Amino acid sequence: MATLHILTQYVWPDAAPTGLYAEHLAARLLQNGCDVRLVGGKGNYRTLGRDKPPVAILHLEHYCGRRGSLAQTFIEYASVKGAFANYIDNVVEHGDVVVATSAPPNAVQLANRIKRRGARAIYWLQDYYPELIRGIREYPRIARMTFRKWWDSQLAQWDRVVKISGNLGGPLANSVVIRNWPTISFDEDPKPESKTALYLGNLGYGHDIDLFVKGCERLRDDGYKINIRADGRGVRHLPPWLKAESLCRDVNESRDALLRHEVHMIAAHPKITQAIFPSKIWNSIALGRRLVCTGFAGELATELDATKRAPFDTHLDQWVDLISSVSVSSLTEPQKSREPIVDLRPAAIA
Repeated sequence: MATLHILTQYVWPDAAPTGLYAEHLAARLLQNGCDVRLVGGKGNYRTLGRDKPPVAILHLEHYCGRRGSLAQTFIEYASVKGAFANYIDNVVEHGDVVVATSAPPNAVQLANRIKRRGARAIYWLQDYYPELIRGIREYPRIARMTFRKWWDSQLAQWDRVVKISGNLGGPLANSVVIRNWPTISFDEDPKPESKTALYLGNLGYGHDIDLFVKGCERLRDDGYKINIRADGRGVRHLPPWLKAESLCRDVNESRDALLRHEVHMIAAHPKITQAIFPSKIWNSIALGRRLVCTGFAGELATELDATKRAPFDTHLDQWVDLISSVSVSSLTEPQKSREPIVDLRPAAIA
């Protein structure tokens, strides 16, 4: 049986969104009888208490930078990419399938390395970085177009590029849109507290804080109590009356917060429309909560409409179908003898 390797920078027990979705995909593929390995680093992005996913998890050794320091972040990106490259060279075998997320972003350069091993290469595009870095600092259009051309040439080398939303940039020829899904299950839906609004998640580079604050002002003027549970650089730019609390400690606390509030707020940026799409929206849609969305324009606004109509309970099935389609024979061939993975890297399987 071929092995499915899912590579993403942050894995359990960390709770980066890319890692949470990689966990869900790995668990579904395991449920379908696949041999799955979830491969990540040892860095820390976000804490969220939850059960360990029922898959083999490998934590690779690499340099760990401090979140909030761009210089250390870029050094960590390079180190994680190097660890992934070494893993591919030593572990991935002919007929395997490798899914790499856009965390770290420079993993986009790994396609040919995967193919040299005789494996199939799928890139999971959660963030389109030539546009996302505009949230750090706007840069000249000619430089942006040059960067996009290079980035798209890297994306074109993958067997498939899976975009999490239709607004993301990148080439069309080898891409398919498979949207995300709720990461929290809701067994009950008690009536929420009237006139309450919640923002839960990151306030970072892809969010227009001024527009978000204006949206909060309108809710406040309508008599809503607004609770913000957030992290990210945008938090420190909020006015004093919008004092943010830390993120929830575990899944149960997050679930309770989502259930308790009548309105859920979702933020975006009207000038950065091809970079990201807020995955936090899926839990709110699953609950049927009223959404107050700020900063959605152009492709983002179009994708928002499509998202509200999307059958999110089929999205994991779409992933299973995609992986089956890229390597049907390798997923059904007899089990190969493999060296123990723990002997190949100075790391441990959780």
